[in-house]
Amino acid sequence: MAVILQRELRKFVAPEFIAGDNSRVFAGRYAGNFHSKKILLTTSPQIIDMKWMAGITDSLSDAGIDYELFMDITENPRDTDVMRGSEVYSAEECTGIIAVGGGSVMDCSKGIGIVSANKGHISDYVGVDLVKNPMPPLICLPTTGGSSADVSQYAVISCRERKCKNLIISKSLVPDVSLLDTVVLTTQPDEITVYSGIDAFTHAVEAYVSNGSSHFSDLMALEAIRQTGNAFPYDPSMAYDLDFRFKTLLSSLYAGISFSNAGLGIIHSMSHAIGGMYDLAHGLSSSLVMGAVIRFNYDAAADKYRNVAKALSIKTSGKNDEEVKELLLEKISQMMGTFCKDTKLSSFGASEDDLPFLISNTMSDPCVVTNPKMPGKSDIEDLFRQVL
Repeated sequence: MAVILQRELRKFVAPEFIAGDNSRVFAGRYAGNFHSKKILLTTSPQIIDMKWMAGITDSLSDAGIDYELFMDITENPRDTDVMRGSEVYSAEECTGIIAVGGGSVMDCSKGIGIVSANKGHISDYVGVDLVKNPMPPLICLPTTGGSSADVSQYAVISCRERKCKNLIISKSLVPDVSLLDTVVLTTQPDEITVYSGIDAFTHAVEAYVSNGSSHFSDLMALEAIRQTGNAFPYDPSMAYDLDFRFKTLLSSLYAGISFSNAGLGIIHSMSHAIGGMYDLAHGLSSSLVMGAVIRFNYDAAADKYRNVAKALSIKTSGKNDEEVKELLLEKISQMMGTFCKDTKLSSFGASEDDLPFLISNTMSDPCVVTNPKMPGKSDIEDLFRQVL
């Protein structure tokens, strides 16, 4: 059968990136290329004392660039974190940002850049294409292999008062450069390694089956799926295996470029609602609902899910869709290993009383729009009941 390439109009955005061992040492050079005199260096207390951090700070010193540290960033970054960071950025007269950390640090840094360039409150920019002025130069150095915040046009900012996660989507949020360094991933905790890998995998799968996908985004998504399938399940003995770390970085890179252009789906809509309500790690939240959502979506994108299975080296020849679906879900469970397996939402304090709030926040999430099968309120309720 001849392959028919998708010819619908599509646009693609992607940042510059350098991938490889010790790429962090280019931080100072790039900051200099952007003519930044003083950098806001955003990171976390757990990261600042890592030995490899000297490669970043030394590169800034060598380039004659001053920096101000900002580490007041919570997991699932909050609007209050963003506003405090923007105050520091302004008070210290910074002219650029270097984000060293996981998705929380990078999303918060995007928020700081938005407010610094556009003023007001970060909540003013929740939604799609509401950021008018470009951010200051942003250099990202991800310390986890999965969030893809270093290459995407998305930022997720939490509001604890309302117990929700808000999405900001704009081409302005694509960082200027990402430094993908395998070495810095060796010091992340085991559970974060797994949660991040699951995050990258769900990004890739949702981008691939998205109704906003294209030939280009499909290529990137499938490669991300292959890389993740080759890398997981994870064992703690792999912590310092740079080949393993490189696979996870590439998976995050490919998945990030793919979903940044194709969109996501209701795994992420439900995950955002869960994360906002219970303040859980994003990869963990996604893992809780992934199986149920794939079952719900499967008939709307059966050929694509079959290709996902093939990318994971599952033998699909001669098998019907129901058989392929079960083999795919079994493979995903194997990839998770002992982490996130058979965990229910009730383990984190959820109850039926929370369902109306979770359903409402899921239905209003922008990622619903690009899900391959449009869910109704009753569908989302059923999915939450399955994972409760």
